[in-house]
Parts: sequence; C-alpha cells; structure tokens
Amino acid sequence: MRSLIGFPCLGDMLVGTLDGASGATGLLIVSGGNEIRSGPHRSMSQLAHRIAAAGYPVFRFDRRGVGDSAGSNQGFLESAPEIVAAASVFRREAKLRRVVAFGNGDGATALALFHAQARIDALLLANPVVIAPLPPPEEPEEEEAARGWMRQMIGRVGIRRPETHRSLAGELAAAFTAAEVPMTVLLATRDKIAADFAEFLHKPAYAAASTRVRRKQFDTASHVFAGTADKAWLYERVIEALAEQRAP
Repeated sequence: MRSLIGFPCLGDMLVGTLDGASGATGLLIVSGGNEIRSGPHRSMSQLAHRIAAAGYPVFRFDRRGVGDSAGSNQGFLESAPEIVAAASVFRREAKLRRVVAFGNGDGATALALFHAQARIDALLLANPVVIAPLPPPEEPEEEEAARGWMRQMIGRVGIRRPETHRSLAGELAAAFTAAEVPMTVLLATRDKIAADFAEFLHKPAYAAASTRVRRKQFDTASHVFAGTADKAWLYERVIEALAEQRAP
C-alpha cells in the first residue's frame, strides 16, 4: 500500500512516499540532483513498487525546496538534516529494525557523507559524484555595475576564472574509511560520473577507502540505469543488499 507522509525538518514540512510491506528491513531512497522523489521517468516510483512487492518497505522523499517539500533548496552537501529526518520517520512508520539506503549520483555522495548521522545499516551507492559544482558566489549590490565590464575583460585577456567545481575525493575517502556499515558501489561502466569515481578509487592516496567498498558494474551509459536490462540489474542488486540485512 502506498501512502503520503509529511514530516518536519528544521521548521519546514517535507513530503515522502511510503510503499508499505511487512518486512522489518526497509529501503530508503535518496534522490540525486534536484530530482523529485519519483525519480527520472518515474523510475524510483517503479523500483519502490517492485521492492515493496518483494516484502520490503520503501520510503522516498523530496528534500527541502524540491518537489512537494517546503523550504529552501540547500543542495545535496547540506542535506544531512533531511536524510536524518527521513530515516527517522521511515523507521517509525514502517516499524523497522534495519534501513538500507540507496542513492544515485550526488544522492549517493550525500549518503556516504551523512549515513552515520541517520543510523543507516547498509549503503547502496550508485555512480557517486566525486566532483561537485560550486554554488555561484553572492555579489554585493555595489558590484552589479562592474559585472558586465568584468565579463568583457575575461574574454579579452587571460584573467583567471574562479574555480567552478569542488573536489569531494578527500571527504569521500575519509567517509569510506570511517564507515562501520557495509557499502556497495554500483557503477554504470560508460557513465562519466561513474568513471570519475572509479578513477578516484584507483588512486594510491585513496587505497584505504577503496578496500572498504564492494564494487559491482553494469555495461551501460545510462547514469540512472534507464534501460530495461539496466532496471532489472539494479533491482537485483537492491534485493541482494536488502536480503543481506534482513531482520528477523
């Protein structure tokens, strides 16, 4: 049975969807990017229905400022409060003993960084983001008139542009090394974000982190595992992770 649940987070009301089932181990889905909880082409809604039919409750939610949830969108690097709140309400509403969390892209990265705060029991991380775009800097009002001139100068002379991306490699390495729960990374072999993550794991500086994760790969270029075979493979990996954590 599918139901909508509203729950508070830092003074804002978030909205999630619970696919009920009888199991005491459940799946928490954390959306990537600014995607709503149904996922691209309703893929997460479909996955949740299939997982619940197999006996595992599933909870999906919109973070602050996304979809049906109130508040200001702070991005995935500030999403710890939402993940903590969602995991808490999921445990309570579904009467769970264990929670496996799944995320794709920066949703996977957020889970790697913040799972301990949410007391997650196991992680399933698809194509984690290692290099994240920085938010645009806030410009004082008095600099408004100078922006056009600066843009012209940047195009004419070798003025160094500010860094537009943030490397998360060190933060992820520390998170993986410190994690005390099972972690499985799912990689789409021909996806650029997955390739960046695979390169991160192969660097000697992150050898300790790489030993903490299990890797499983599927030959696809789809970041969200959109193909029919992709979806079947992803479903099987999720069921495996849930079965490993099945609570009596």
